[in-house]
Amino acid sequence: MSKSSPDRTPNTRSPGMGLLILSLIFRFLLLVVASGFSWVLGMAIAFQYPSTTQEIPIAEKLLRGVRSIVSQKKLPQSSRSTPVSTPEIITPQVELTQAQRKELQTELQELQTELNNLIGRTRTLENQLGVRKSDGNLEARLDIISQQLALPISAGKNKEVISKSSQPVFSENTMMVTLPSDVLFESDSNTIRSEGRSILDNLISELKNYPEMTISVSGHTDNLGKVKVNQEKSFLQAERVAEYFSKNMGDRYRFLVIGYGESNPIVENNSKTNRQRNRRIEVKIHKK
Repeated sequence: MSKSSPDRTPNTRSPGMGLLILSLIFRFLLLVVASGFSWVLGMAIAFQYPSTTQEIPIAEKLLRGVRSIVSQKKLPQSSRSTPVSTPEIITPQVELTQAQRKELQTELQELQTELNNLIGRTRTLENQLGVRKSDGNLEARLDIISQQLALPISAGKNKEVISKSSQPVFSENTMMVTLPSDVLFESDSNTIRSEGRSILDNLISELKNYPEMTISVSGHTDNLGKVKVNQEKSFLQAERVAEYFSKNMGDRYRFLVIGYGESNPIVENNSKTNRQRNRRIEVKIHKK
């Protein structure tokens, strides 16, 4: 009688594990789809019905908080003070011996002494001419003195009207006074200088002796520049002088303003000095 072998059961895998994996995958996909749909729906609602509140969104608050934490953890920068700029040291371009240096220092002292003498002599001239002390350099001050010494010249007897200390005098034979435009006005303008106002004030004291008279104020230029521009410039300068007279003399006087430009020079415009003489204002009293 033969002996039968024991029954062998097949090694089959349990279906429960597969179902669990499939369930997890399905739920993950469902979560992703639902999240995407919710995001799209939220964006659509936000665009359709935007919020009117000014409060910062929570996401922005969180982002700013993270940034502040990160910035606090950064290493502080080393504070380095800006170095103070040292003045530039001027070094001689030529090597000098001790004897040469001493000789140049002596020459420099002599030049400084001469300069001080020139400044003192210039101040003396300014005091004699009654010129207001200028803040300009020595060359500019000497130029003003030169202009006042060269001009003006009265038309009748060639008397110089130099400054406020020497008042222009009208007489039966001399009823016109010539004034230098370069002293009366700022350079290339019709603005009266402070020195010019002093000269005009002295002239006003003389003009007041001739009430009810007609006073003509005529402007003249040199021949530099365009003819039309010179004519307009001469008229504007004469007009400023007449306005100054009228303002300080009252209504008893009649003023006539004329701008001749370069048409009536008193000398040829062939040098700097002559052109300076031609730039002038003539004030004339007309008898009845």
